[in-house]
Amino acid sequence: MGVKLLLGILAIVGTACMTVQGAETSEGGKTGRMRRDIPWVSLAHQRALREKPAEKTEKPTKEKSLISRFTKDAAPELSADKFEYADDGSGKLTASGNAKISDKNYELGADRVEFSETQGYAKAKGDVKISADRARITSDDIYVDFKNDATKSDYVKFGSSPVFAESTSLDADKSKVSLGESYMYFGEPASTSMSASASAISYDKETDILSMDDATLAVGPVPFFYVPKYSQHGLQRPPFDINTSAGYNGDYGAYIRNNLYYNGLGDVSPGVLLDYYTKRSVLFGPAANYDAELANTVLSGWAQGAYINDHGNASIRGEDSLGRKIGTDRFFAEFRHKQTFDDKISLTGNLSYWSDEFITRDFRPELFYDNQTPDNFGEAVYYGEFFTGSVFTRFAPNSWEIVQQRLPEVRVDVQPVEIFNTGAYQTGFASYAYLRKFDPMSSANYLYSNRADAYYGIYRPIELSSWSKITPVIGGRATYYANAEGGGDYARFLGQVGFDAQMDVWGTWEYESKTMGIDGIRHHLIPQISYRYIPAAEQGRGKIPQIDTEYLTTYPPVLDLGTLRNADEIVATNTMRFGVQNVFETRDDEYGSREIARFDVYQDVNFDKREIPQADGEKSFSDLFVNASVSPARWLTIGSYTRINLDRIDLPETNAYVGLLDGDAFSVYFIASYLKNAITQYTALAEYRISERYKVFGRWSYDERLSSFTDQTYGLWTRIGNSWAIEYMISERSGSKRQNNFSFGARVSMMIF
Repeated sequence: MGVKLLLGILAIVGTACMTVQGAETSEGGKTGRMRRDIPWVSLAHQRALREKPAEKTEKPTKEKSLISRFTKDAAPELSADKFEYADDGSGKLTASGNAKISDKNYELGADRVEFSETQGYAKAKGDVKISADRARITSDDIYVDFKNDATKSDYVKFGSSPVFAESTSLDADKSKVSLGESYMYFGEPASTSMSASASAISYDKETDILSMDDATLAVGPVPFFYVPKYSQHGLQRPPFDINTSAGYNGDYGAYIRNNLYYNGLGDVSPGVLLDYYTKRSVLFGPAANYDAELANTVLSGWAQGAYINDHGNASIRGEDSLGRKIGTDRFFAEFRHKQTFDDKISLTGNLSYWSDEFITRDFRPELFYDNQTPDNFGEAVYYGEFFTGSVFTRFAPNSWEIVQQRLPEVRVDVQPVEIFNTGAYQTGFASYAYLRKFDPMSSANYLYSNRADAYYGIYRPIELSSWSKITPVIGGRATYYANAEGGGDYARFLGQVGFDAQMDVWGTWEYESKTMGIDGIRHHLIPQISYRYIPAAEQGRGKIPQIDTEYLTTYPPVLDLGTLRNADEIVATNTMRFGVQNVFETRDDEYGSREIARFDVYQDVNFDKREIPQADGEKSFSDLFVNASVSPARWLTIGSYTRINLDRIDLPETNAYVGLLDGDAFSVYFIASYLKNAITQYTALAEYRISERYKVFGRWSYDERLSSFTDQTYGLWTRIGNSWAIEYMISERSGSKRQNNFSFGARVSMMIF
């Protein structure tokens, strides 16, 4: 709310004065420490209890000041050295000498305040100061019209981070704030702050649009851009987003990278990417961000692309994963889009079109680490009352990717619907997809499939007690292939039976620790058993194009026939899964409860030996899956995910982490990753804030298989004034050819609002 500065002008003055008129006020109950008489209940119930409006209580009728003569409620307080009452029947009251109107939410002070209840106005004169909701207004003269919710002044200064301004005039009403000739700082006023001078400024509170006429933008005292009409959404961003980095790298030479966006066109912020590398040439291209709310739709997204004629020699450019030499003409194009229509339809799309698989890694590492494996797709979803309909396409514009393409897939998912008040529920889906898989490493290259797929299932939750239930499951899945392997058509029919059972027992302990932020402990013990029998699933395997297959996953595989995504390689299943969840919670003032520890264990028993992707060959017992985490305080978190091979009593995989943080003072994270015969890596990240203007940080990665540090980064962050930040970094990387380099540099960016 504090950032809605211009809106706050009316809220600050208008609310204060309207309250003085006699508007009823009440004090709501404060949500503090959870009461001891509130029992341990569900999170949803706790929230309901805590969010219940407090009952009104009668206050003592103590007169705070003479203002009570004119109001029904004595909530606001008027104080002054002297009070004068008009005897002409106008109801005018004049307070002078340190006059002050105050409430818990605001304070208005002036040398003199003139208030008329009958005429509906207030005048504050002489050293006027208004404070409310992190905003502050100063002036020599402010006039407030209660009847029309209007505020006027000949001169004001105001501020609410991150915007500060002064203006020759103020004219505000319910919907709009208008300023005369103005000077506005984006960030606290300082010699390096970005600012704008304008002949007029307006702010539309309904649309959240800030507009300026004849705007001249400047950094400190230096003007650098003029625009006759400037417009932007809200007050949370400056006119320009600027991010510049420069330094030296063994493969680049000296370099400078620039991202520049202009925010003065309302919904769309156009920009440019412009880099120069002494050993590689110039990289340049357009960019844009957009975010808009129209009549019935909300949309947001971004796009950027760039091209470089790479002058690096062939050894530096290297080869891709297929052994092909990377050429000199290199480019990338990225696009992201999200949109909703009346909360019923959503559109989502991703595009990552690269000349080669290393272009972003070489020249835009921040983009590469955010999107290492491009996923190009588009999806439209309709959300009905009992179903969801979607059209999904996944495509492969890049010749070096192995992608399970859908060109497209049309799907309808039926939400669980009760069958004639029986307590049983039906669910299912139906889909049709044209599938294609391109494998550049395969001699066949392409696999094609036209597939219709449908599932129908029934389940019936049975409450055994208040703390246990069992849910029998039955279902069938039919899949039709229009172009099976070897020619012709093929249809497959599968069925499943099974159940899901669980108990939920819990106990509580009234243990407290202020250091840890623990206010009582609740332990949930949740044993679970799931069973699925899916016979003869391998039938016709040789006739089915193997396109939708299972990728490597480190978590327990999906059991239910209706949710299996690897439709083309479904295997026969006669499996029972045993699991135990242990969840420890404490009371939380903000959310009702907070998880402080978890220990989950799962294992599958295969009554018919089957090949398990996460195990070695065919086994009757899967690996043991263990997920554990401890977060006794908000400043400490410890966790791990581990697979244990009980046959050999070893660890095929483990991932562990420890995090320690103290607000903005420091943070330390340690991460260990192990995958048998593939990965043994340790990573540490640390950050320490020396002061409000300086912090140091570092990142270290050690590869045990290589017996060396693959990444060492040391950095210093500092503020310049109140609007800019600089990061100085030194890095040493080793490993693959593209990682073997030493670099140093600095990055300059505007402070995030």
